[in-house]
Amino acid sequence: MKYSIRYWLFKLLLFSTRVLPLRYGYWIALRIADFGYFIADRGRREALKRNLHVVFPDAGEQRLVYEARWIYRNWGKYLCEFFRFREFDENYFGKHVSIAHPERVAALFRRGKGVIMLSAHFGNWEIGAAYFSLYCGLPVNALVARQVSPQLEKMFINERAAQKIKLLYIDDDPRKIYQALKNNEMVCILGDRDPTGNGVPVNFFGRPCRFPQGPARLALATGCAVIMGVSRRLSNDNFILDLDTEIALPTAGTRDEKVRQFTQNFADFLEEKIRCSPEQWSAFYDVWDAEWRQ
Repeated sequence: MKYSIRYWLFKLLLFSTRVLPLRYGYWIALRIADFGYFIADRGRREALKRNLHVVFPDAGEQRLVYEARWIYRNWGKYLCEFFRFREFDENYFGKHVSIAHPERVAALFRRGKGVIMLSAHFGNWEIGAAYFSLYCGLPVNALVARQVSPQLEKMFINERAAQKIKLLYIDDDPRKIYQALKNNEMVCILGDRDPTGNGVPVNFFGRPCRFPQGPARLALATGCAVIMGVSRRLSNDNFILDLDTEIALPTAGTRDEKVRQFTQNFADFLEEKIRCSPEQWSAFYDVWDAEWRQ
């Protein structure tokens, strides 16, 4: 039932973003986000607050509620933008999206071994991939998990196809990912959620949890470049693609030790971003649970 409700809410948002100016689409998105927070999404809301309590252990309930509500509202805006991407053109990206250190990406492609863009559920993570694909004209793949509902899956496939982003699924043949990197393409991966349950232990906000080990193993196996980045929403709903320096491949230790160090570097990067802008971290599940849950 909950997935049916989510589907129809997404359909409402998709329709409104197609027929209304963006500012009215935002308004509807915020109402849907409030409905989710207060009424339809109690489990995800409470998980979000538990995560925020780890980030801010001394914060009271009022602070946790404030941050959680803004996460929901920013997530609603993200969905509004996602369903409107087919309407965005070079003028939109040129006006509303800026990138810090664009030369870093170009330098990585010149190596000819492909690029992993390692990001997180932070800000509007889709707009970074769309920027590189639609505005920069780069070959972009997104590694994604399948939606639990076939209806939602079809909806998300259609929207990503409009962005000229090729989809790779985490349960597909991994040779497809290797081939994309071999073709010197970009593979965008969200590295803050471990849907397989086989992640590598890292220290995150002073507590142990698990992050996916796939990005590290891909980089070690292929020698491709890996750069960390987030699409950070500004107060005026513009974005900056905040790219960090390349994650250097560890040279000492066993392969498992290299994987852990590589992944810890990403966890440290993300922790810094969340401390600065917690309202942009859309973690609607218990991050520090032993087992990943939908």
